[in-house]
Amino acid sequence: MKKQYITLPLAALALSLTACTNPKIDTSDLKAEIDASRAGHYGQAMLHEEVSEEYLEDANEILGHLEKDHYWNINEKQKAIEAARAAAHHRLESEKEMCKWLTEVHAQNHHHVEAIHETVAYFKTGSAVPFKVEEKSIDRIGRWLESHPDATAAVTASTDTVGKPAANQALSEKRANAVSQHLIAHGARPNQLTVKAVGEAAGPDNTPNQNHRVAIVITAHPDYIDCPNVK
Repeated sequence: MKKQYITLPLAALALSLTACTNPKIDTSDLKAEIDASRAGHYGQAMLHEEVSEEYLEDANEILGHLEKDHYWNINEKQKAIEAARAAAHHRLESEKEMCKWLTEVHAQNHHHVEAIHETVAYFKTGSAVPFKVEEKSIDRIGRWLESHPDATAAVTASTDTVGKPAANQALSEKRANAVSQHLIAHGARPNQLTVKAVGEAAGPDNTPNQNHRVAIVITAHPDYIDCPNVK
């Protein structure tokens, strides 16, 4: 028995000395790999989801205690409420990150087109009826608006400086409306179109200028965002 009392401390001492001589392991590369697994929107979404589940587990555990009258102090319920709120917060953050990831994945395949900016109609001085219409452009824009109901187009018309400014303002509006009707006939919806009557373009008074007797169409499309209601 005496021998046992002597050898046990010596064994413990030998073990401690062995531990002290082992070199400290560099864990920086392991930490980097762990961080990499949580990088980006998808990784952050998973991280927030895990944290949310941990808080929710705590809240449910306390709820079970309270429902069975197994609680230790009056603060238990408040702790559960705070944990449930934290779970909801991290769940929302997870959804936000997931939506950002979805946008990154999908956006390149959805509505990435240059805005159309084209002159589509030409008018004679004082006339609201175009003497030349770019029919191919009108047809292409009209069909594009028809297939993209969330897209819009501004129809802008102007006049030269021949005549009175008030009359030319009204004339430019008639020109823009005429082109709008052409677009509608080719598929555009009325609520997609905005009429912009410029009136007289800048220049010397009473000067005919064909470059100013035109109507221009400029399209626009909202940015694609997944989960627009997640805020």
